[in-house]
Amino acid sequence: MTSEPVTPGARPALWRPLAGAAGTATVLALTAIALDTTSLPLFRGLAALSALLLFGSYWIAAPWFVARSETWHRVITFVPMTAYVTAVGLVVAAALSFLPDDPMTAGSALLMIWIFHIGGGIREPTSFAYERLRGRLTWAAALQVAAMCCGTVGAVCLIRTLPVPGRYAPAVFAACLSVVIGLVVSSKKVFERVRKLATQLDGRAENLERCLTRLSRGAAADHDQLRNAAEDAWDDLHRTLRNKVETGFHLYGTFVLPPARLRTLEALVTEAIANPGAPAYREAIARLTVIRAACASKIDTVA
Repeated sequence: MTSEPVTPGARPALWRPLAGAAGTATVLALTAIALDTTSLPLFRGLAALSALLLFGSYWIAAPWFVARSETWHRVITFVPMTAYVTAVGLVVAAALSFLPDDPMTAGSALLMIWIFHIGGGIREPTSFAYERLRGRLTWAAALQVAAMCCGTVGAVCLIRTLPVPGRYAPAVFAACLSVVIGLVVSSKKVFERVRKLATQLDGRAENLERCLTRLSRGAAADHDQLRNAAEDAWDDLHRTLRNKVETGFHLYGTFVLPPARLRTLEALVTEAIANPGAPAYREAIARLTVIRAACASKIDTVA
């Protein structure tokens, strides 16, 4: 099942990615010049121009990217994800190198990684949301725990640099130890949350599949009762799909399904319930099957 079929004739021209790449290269060149200059007005002008060019490059190249196949999307989005992880790794390595001589700088850098992550970090495109669900259930928790580790170590470094009298050293040590223990407990809960979420998604998607199938094959006299059961099953699944993968805070985090895809699925299920056996029924079943397949490796009924 392909959730977003692409019509070959509708694909944007090849000039779009080329123009986007040229714009990005220009942005990199202008950024290098801006960082090397000592003139503040020139720096501001180059920074503003770079920002405009970067936005323009994205605006031009975005239609080409959206029109790619699922394989292209997986390859292209793998690059920024890898770059993000590499950049974070370099910052962590640099912070650790500063740790012996300048723990304040090291702690601040590590804490900024955590702040950047909860502020949005790198976001996955909403295209091919069903096919990408398996990956989101895997990397979202891993990145969350990695960011929490950076933030915790950064907080410990900053606490250790506080000008505290020697007689309070045991209290400072206890505070640092409490933070580390909190990290271990929180990390465990993040992975448990993902397993519970996957288990609930699988069970509720399966229940909705069965309800829709019974409705499409049931006798006309039983349709009212079967519709009520299908609507209840959809309500349960819909509430679960609205969760974030790695956190209970809705201000940030990774979506299970992006809002636009969730509304599309809701429309399909509503149509399948209203018209049993219609094409919407088959499409809804296909999408529910993809959701269940994505959750299969994360199911843990005793989590």
